[in-house]
Amino acid sequence: MSRLSPARFTAVAVLVLAAAAGCGPKSTTGTPPPSSPTAPPSGPGAQAIGSNPPTSKGTTTKTSAASSGNTSEDCVSYNPNNVTMHYEAGIFTIDDGSKQVMRLHGDPNSNTGQKGLALAQRYSKHCFLGRTNTREDKGSYVFDYWLNPSGKTPTIADQDNDCSDYNRNNLTVEDMGDNNGWRVKDHDHVLQLFDNGNDARAGKTILAKYSKICFIGDSDDGQDAISYLL
Repeated sequence: MSRLSPARFTAVAVLVLAAAAGCGPKSTTGTPPPSSPTAPPSGPGAQAIGSNPPTSKGTTTKTSAASSGNTSEDCVSYNPNNVTMHYEAGIFTIDDGSKQVMRLHGDPNSNTGQKGLALAQRYSKHCFLGRTNTREDKGSYVFDYWLNPSGKTPTIADQDNDCSDYNRNNLTVEDMGDNNGWRVKDHDHVLQLFDNGNDARAGKTILAKYSKICFIGDSDDGQDAISYLL
């Protein structure tokens, strides 16, 4: 077996040392590794940015227009100076041009249409709670109220018969069960039926601003009368 000469031994040793140096750890003077992502917030108050907090039922709540005064009110706006009355097949309609302000069921010889016309002339907005309900007796669960007084005060006939007083400080909201809906009443005086609790509470807020509720029109055949407040 041949031996390495001192010169060749020295050269090999240098190569071995160079290779060993290449396998060592890299210098820490270069670009540092990326830091770990920040942990998400935790605890009962934590919430992702931009998310909407759900209610207890997992849906977003909607504030009632009647109680908040926002722009999602269900109303028909019209010009009280342009309203006219028409009658056909047992129905009076009060219209502003092609826009229908209200429908009233009544006898052609009655003054129902004239009362509806006078009511429409007093305001410029006819508003509703519950107009989209799907109950069989739908009309009974629709509450009418009126906004934006026009400044006109034409006489609405028969108010002694059409209107009843109530105590605005004694109003209560009552849940009558899924099949019967809700109602607002003054002791035993039921003022209005509502499809759901939100409508009933909004209706109570409106009713609490007045002390008399009035109805115009027949309520036969499941058709409810139009209401207004004094």
